[in-house]
Amino acid sequence: MLLQFRFITFVVFLSFAGFIQAQEPAQHSAAQKLFELEQSLSAETRERIASVRAADTVWCGLLDKEGVLWFGSNNGVFRFDGTTFLNYSTKDGLCNNQVFSIMEDKEGILWFGTANGLCRYDRTTFLHVPIPWGNISGPWLDKVYPIVNPNGVLCMVQDRSGTFWLGTSGAGAYSYDGETFVSYLSNEGWEYVDGLHNNIITSILEDASGNIWFTSISHGGVSRFDGKRFTHYAMNDGLSDDMIRTSYEDRDGILWFGTHGKHAESGERDGGLDFYDGNSFGQLSQKDGLLRGHVVGIYEDKNGFLWLGRGVGSMCIYDKKTFAPFVSEDGQSFDGVQFIMEDAEGHIWFGGKKGKLLRYDGESVVDFSRKGS
Repeated sequence: MLLQFRFITFVVFLSFAGFIQAQEPAQHSAAQKLFELEQSLSAETRERIASVRAADTVWCGLLDKEGVLWFGSNNGVFRFDGTTFLNYSTKDGLCNNQVFSIMEDKEGILWFGTANGLCRYDRTTFLHVPIPWGNISGPWLDKVYPIVNPNGVLCMVQDRSGTFWLGTSGAGAYSYDGETFVSYLSNEGWEYVDGLHNNIITSILEDASGNIWFTSISHGGVSRFDGKRFTHYAMNDGLSDDMIRTSYEDRDGILWFGTHGKHAESGERDGGLDFYDGNSFGQLSQKDGLLRGHVVGIYEDKNGFLWLGRGVGSMCIYDKKTFAPFVSEDGQSFDGVQFIMEDAEGHIWFGGKKGKLLRYDGESVVDFSRKGS
């Protein structure tokens, strides 16, 4: 039986942002708008954009209903059938080569969350599905941060009713019923110097009770939608931080949140792991044995152990009692891990920065990373 799981993605370099949102005329394509916008920026900023896009990173993974693995990267999508890797890019019709999230819907159609919005793939043809366009402009952004398209889709889930929920890199969240997009959470989080909230939704999950949970890296904390209304949780509700990178529900119904984390004494952000038991929030940090570094990926294996990927810092395992770094048989540890997942045979796959993609079969680690990474 194939293991079914939710995979939530995130984008580390999107941690801080100030994006100006505005509607643009429908007659211009999103790609053309983005191109024109980038050309108006300084040469230095355009160079930084290029460097981000060129970085060889594997952002996410998915096990589909047929047992095939899919990986999203800065170099398009990779399909692995257990024997051969196939790469799909814009040359094949993919909407954008930066793929941050992957989802399979109830009909078996694949959806890719890209830097240029939503892309639908029926296993034959790629189709760009434009989401409401948010413009990006402003001298403050030009001076401080590389341009990031708030039209980018960082995370996705299809709920039990069939509705899609999308998290964006600056425009909050959307629901999508196949025809209409509805905006949510765009005004949560900090108001930045451009006067807007620019809410970055880094993960979405549907819990066992049907609630939809959203996390924000732009000081929006955690939001829960019960089908009728949103409830927002911040630090005064028990969260250790209001910048949340990822989320996961374990087999016992406990929700786990990887936080940006602020050290109580030094004030430095060193990451944390919060949890919600259905009644209240709790926190785990370095004083509890958690290794230093932001938790950006969470996965529970068949033994009930939590695997914690770290954007900065070594991947570790939490057996619900003790934290320990994951070390291969030859003594190697693994940092920069953006995602963790399991295949149909129970092998653990993980990867992230520098194009790393690895598989652990319970005894040894096999490296499937791109050559030259």
